Amino acid sequence: MTPENLATTSSRVNSKLSIFAFFEKVDLRKSALAPLAIVWGLFAVTELALQAFISRSAFHSFDVPVGARLLLFCRSLIDLTLFLLLLAALFRLILSINKRFVPSWLGLRRLVTSVVFVSLWLALILYGASWGLFWQTGSFIDSQVLIFMAPHPLQVFHWVDVDVAVIIVTAAAIFALAISIWIPRWAIRQSHAVQKKLIMTWGWLVGIATVGAFLGSLYSSWGDRQFTRAGILYSRTQDNRSGPFTYVLTDFAKYLNHTHEDLSINKQFEIVERPILPLDQYKALAASSNHHLWNVIILTVESLRADQLRAYAANRDVMPAVNALAKEGRAFLNTYTQSSHTNYATIVPLSSHYPLRSATAYTYPVNPSYPRVLIYDLLKSIGYRTALFSSSNENWGSMINYLNTGSLDRFIHAANSKRPTYLMQTDTGFAIWAWESQNAGSVDDRFTVDEAIEWIDGLNDGPFFLAMNFQNSHLPYPVPPDFPRRFGPAKLDFTIRFAHFPKDKAQIVKDVYADSLAYVDLQIGRLFQHLKEKNKWDNTVIVVTGDHGQAFYEHGFASHASAVFDEVMKVPLVIRAPGLQVGLDHRLAQHVDIAPSVIGLLGLPPHPSFQGIDLFHTTPDPRRSVYMVAQTPDAYQYGIVRSGYKLIYDERERENLLFDLNQDPGESKNIAEVQPALVIELANRLNAWRKLQIGYYSDARLQAREYPPILKD
Repeated sequence: MTPENLATTSSRVNSKLSIFAFFEKVDLRKSALAPLAIVWGLFAVTELALQAFISRSAFHSFDVPVGARLLLFCRSLIDLTLFLLLLAALFRLILSINKRFVPSWLGLRRLVTSVVFVSLWLALILYGASWGLFWQTGSFIDSQVLIFMAPHPLQVFHWVDVDVAVIIVTAAAIFALAISIWIPRWAIRQSHAVQKKLIMTWGWLVGIATVGAFLGSLYSSWGDRQFTRAGILYSRTQDNRSGPFTYVLTDFAKYLNHTHEDLSINKQFEIVERPILPLDQYKALAASSNHHLWNVIILTVESLRADQLRAYAANRDVMPAVNALAKEGRAFLNTYTQSSHTNYATIVPLSSHYPLRSATAYTYPVNPSYPRVLIYDLLKSIGYRTALFSSSNENWGSMINYLNTGSLDRFIHAANSKRPTYLMQTDTGFAIWAWESQNAGSVDDRFTVDEAIEWIDGLNDGPFFLAMNFQNSHLPYPVPPDFPRRFGPAKLDFTIRFAHFPKDKAQIVKDVYADSLAYVDLQIGRLFQHLKEKNKWDNTVIVVTGDHGQAFYEHGFASHASAVFDEVMKVPLVIRAPGLQVGLDHRLAQHVDIAPSVIGLLGLPPHPSFQGIDLFHTTPDPRRSVYMVAQTPDAYQYGIVRSGYKLIYDERERENLLFDLNQDPGESKNIAEVQPALVIELANRLNAWRKLQIGYYSDARLQAREYPPILKD
């Protein structure tokens, strides 16, 4: 053996001796390493089980090779290790400070220890909630989700299944007790040799996971692989489906790498800018016009798909009252909502403003700096009595801040209604507290119609404006026990969750949904009949639409507040007015068109704040664009429909989806790869619209002098 080899061997021996000496010298019974190793193993097994159980996870990403999926799990284990080490260091530091500096009198040390335990419990609840959200929606909790939920946590809780919530909270409490008490006590009782084996095993597993994560990094980003389909799929799966720890780290990395977005727009697009028009000037213009003082009623039905009405090819009579209205009015067969979720979609028919106002989830502020002129502001200025009756809680997303312009004579919604909410049927104590704190859930639509009828009966002979929001058709589709069901069973042998139910039960759920729409239609029919009895029918403009549609796994997801496919975005639009030519209208329409169309029917001058068009006095443009947005825990997407094509940009997946709506109305075939030029053209226009909206709402100077601009078609 050469001197060099001898020295190397000696060095290895000394190294091994030093490692063993470390274990001999360090009292592992007082160390956090052994308990931490056990906790790590517990989380690793939990992650493995959840990955195997949840079909949306990386384990079930069959477009990624099996070996690559194992590397993804290695990455999730490394991220788990990092989080546990940081959390352990933080709690150890707090407890050390507590022991050294906090006095023991009055139980202050015990209080700090209790706070640490509760913090651990809450962290575990957040961990469980993240997996629960992923199970139902395919998205973990990140900063955008927290921004979405933070303003209204109790209202979010209304839509969380009780059994899931109880399981998560209980499991988190058990885990917290195990991590803080049971596991450390068990580890301390073990022999020195057992503790050493635990730590060595943990070290080996972390080492193997580190190698696997490194190989995964090479697999996805070495050289040009980051631009290949395999590399892109691996990266997307890693970022979005590998577990909550990886998801949070990816979100944090995006935050660190975020640069201020350039909101400048290509000069090829023409922008229409419209100066502020004081309301008294509009009133003067209206006074000089030859207009009708007809009553106006705008009815918005929660989750109303277009295909539930006869005029839109429904094969059964789900909503006879609305179907009858369609025969008396104009049914626009190609109408889109602007968003897949209520807090963005509901206000658009009243404002004619696109709901995109921020690059992230938006909450309406009190006294916003930007101008907003809702349709009832205009009608109020010329002598109308105005009211809004909603079965929903308009505090959701702080919509109430946007709707409260000061022009409503009556504004009743679930938060201030004296009628019982759904919660009161099963939990009066919590429901009363929720109502008193203005966090109540929804009101049965029959009560909302009662309120509206009472208000109408209390008016004089002058014109009135009435907006209504119906909610019984919101999942889980509640109807009173005495309501005769015509489509679905009264009792189910499965649970309908917000965005998750057995896929093979989709038709049954759709039948239950149809019964809820039938119940809403019954209430709408009561309102219509009352108008006829009071001789108000013949001089009333009536609009019926849905805030958005509803999905039943047509594209792999259920409910709404999700991807902007047509089952969620296409809604009916029925407008009935005195003297209006009845029939079916195939032109492209959208929710921003409702307010200007109603104003046009009344013969009033158009208002410059509206971003939509008057559907009755504008020539159809075959190249008109429709824009849409989703910013929720389920999806961050933007969409455009133009010239028979639809482009969807998925911000999280970083991909474009292109569909030929004429040849493929079900949006089943993504043709983005075979139509790259069209993708670029539509993507440029969609991005220009997005920048225009965000740029305006981030610039107070623009808001002071003009209304939200329009991207001219």
